[in-house]
Amino acid sequence: MTNRKAAALRVIVEVGFLFLFFFLLRSRDLQKWFLIFGIGLVGALFLGRFYCGWICPMETLFRPINWLYSKLRVKRLKTPAIFKNNVFRWSILVLFLLLMVAVRIFKIKVNLLLYITAFSVLITLVFEEEFWHRYMCPFGTLLSLFSRKPLFGMKVEKPPCVSCGICQNVCPVSAIETEEDGMKIDTSECLVCLKCKESCPKISIKYSVLK
Repeated sequence: MTNRKAAALRVIVEVGFLFLFFFLLRSRDLQKWFLIFGIGLVGALFLGRFYCGWICPMETLFRPINWLYSKLRVKRLKTPAIFKNNVFRWSILVLFLLLMVAVRIFKIKVNLLLYITAFSVLITLVFEEEFWHRYMCPFGTLLSLFSRKPLFGMKVEKPPCVSCGICQNVCPVSAIETEEDGMKIDTSECLVCLKCKESCPKISIKYSVLK
């Protein structure tokens, strides 16, 4: 599939799920979205973090923000070094799970998913996407655990790759690492957003079966 067709398909899928998200919100039945996330979580074992790049409403809402900021040449803050650790990341996940339990036990009428989505947009207005995707999103943390060794994922073909670093610059979560013989994509962090594939001048990046 060509980059243009893949990009068009991704937009169609994203918009479709975003409409579904708002439909469930209007129906006051947003809890059903957790079923979709559950499917994405299991799917991460085989497809990687496909949910993040193609389904998640947060990522879909980030796209127009990114487009507007690029046009206006607005630069956002980088992830503060103090938050770049697993302790912070897993603490956020534990806090989120405790809040879910508390909402259930005390029957609090609040939709955590809605507030988290709104909070993610506010965070991304100020900080680069990496901060939310890699260190703050509780859903992303779970998906990173399930997508450590997926069956399919983004892969860099070493012979064509010239280590130009373009893919690293466009990756929203810094999931691409430099090795002695080329570039390597960390599947546990990769959102499968295809930005690296679309920007690669040597066409050395593809979504395929991983060895």
